[in-house]
Amino acid sequence: MNAIRKAAIASLVLIFLVIIAGSVVRTTGSGMGCPDWPKCYGHLIPPTNQEQVTWHTNTHFNKGQMIVKDDALWSAKSNFTSADSYDELNWEKYTQHDYAIFNAKHTWIEYVNRLLGAASGVPVLLLFVFSLLKIRSKPLLFLLSTGTLFMLGYEAWLGKLVVDGNLVPNAISRHMFGSLLIVGLLVTIISKTLERKRIEVTKSFKILVVISFLLVTAQILLGTQVREQIDEIAIKTGERGTWISLLDMKILIHRSFSILILLSGIWLFWRNWKDDYALWSVGAFSSLIVLEIAVGVVLFYLDMPKIAQPVHLWISTAMFSFVFWAMIRTKVN
Repeated sequence: MNAIRKAAIASLVLIFLVIIAGSVVRTTGSGMGCPDWPKCYGHLIPPTNQEQVTWHTNTHFNKGQMIVKDDALWSAKSNFTSADSYDELNWEKYTQHDYAIFNAKHTWIEYVNRLLGAASGVPVLLLFVFSLLKIRSKPLLFLLSTGTLFMLGYEAWLGKLVVDGNLVPNAISRHMFGSLLIVGLLVTIISKTLERKRIEVTKSFKILVVISFLLVTAQILLGTQVREQIDEIAIKTGERGTWISLLDMKILIHRSFSILILLSGIWLFWRNWKDDYALWSVGAFSSLIVLEIAVGVVLFYLDMPKIAQPVHLWISTAMFSFVFWAMIRTKVN
């Protein structure tokens, strides 16, 4: 049980890092920094300068290696050494999308994001193996671990679709939903490995926790919709100061939701203190609401500074984790 818990905690930490890295990728516009998947320009280690994705004479190219030429991506059909002139028979046009701009900064930001995603698979796989060894005595842990491994594979597959489709619409929402599901599975596994009994609470308190959880989940998914709108606007105009004014009603709903979450957090905090439940996760959740709203104000009124966007997402995911923990660690007396 101890090994399962440690693997689940390690997995949860790495998933949080992946979520933050994914937010940095979107914030910096690095989503297409690696135009192919799982390699990057056909390399295991991506290029660092324009020369590495440019055709040259008397240069060895490996099969699948990509170059940028005539505003398009071209992939080597086989291993070969170039002659004195370009031979189109050695190349095939990459047709998954038409994005063909090399930017070393964007490439490496996306590459680090992929490395973290791959690294998260190690403890998740160990978690699956450890739970498999306990399948007879702890079948539920095995099912939860299997679900986590499956969802991680789904997220990787979805990442491939996003790249192949040049950041297809609603991809962020599906990605974020999958990430939240993985977080929920890991938090549940950690809870199931604890020997401590769940805390008994009143029915009204439990309902309030569930409502808070639903509000936070809806708020995060609504936020991803706002994020996708911002991405579309950013393509049309690079002036960050105009982005908020060009958003539709979703941003107003998103902002109003924060008031409901704040009220639920205050009520939860007061009930937790009044009834002496000593739920540390409720205190953490309530504190993060205030911090999240402060970051939201910065985003809304200070032209969406880049650093604030991943912070905003990290806090909301932490809020989700803490209120979910409170939900599964309590029971009605």
